[in-house]
Amino acid sequence: MKKILTALPLALLAACASQPSTGPAGDSASAAATADGSGWQSLRAKYMDCVKEKADDNLASKGQSKDVANAALAACQSDLNAMHDAFRSYLDGQMSSSHGKNSARQAAARVTADTRDKARNYLVRYVERERYASRLN
Repeated sequence: MKKILTALPLALLAACASQPSTGPAGDSASAAATADGSGWQSLRAKYMDCVKEKADDNLASKGQSKDVANAALAACQSDLNAMHDAFRSYLDGQMSSSHGKNSARQAAARVTADTRDKARNYLVRYVERERYASRLN
């Protein structure tokens, strides 16, 4: 069910997207859109690396696992904001109507929230596992 809810905004964006150009100009526009699309994904990967690194730095702290995760998320907020902005710019470039641009705004907010939630869930489990493993050694 969650996959359907995640896929729904993307399906709406695809339905609202402007029609691609044809011919040589269309090929270069398509290549530019693909390049822009990978930019936000690399920023998402950078964000995930950042939160893991910050969590690693605080593994020895006395706080609960969720506190360590929240501190890591807060420390990397600027990376998440950069990913959000890049994704929104990418989607805005694909939309031509005001309805499409509104959908792009909503989708960017949703992807950002989902990324933050996935990072939080991962980090809590990661910190618990790493702390457990360190007690065994």
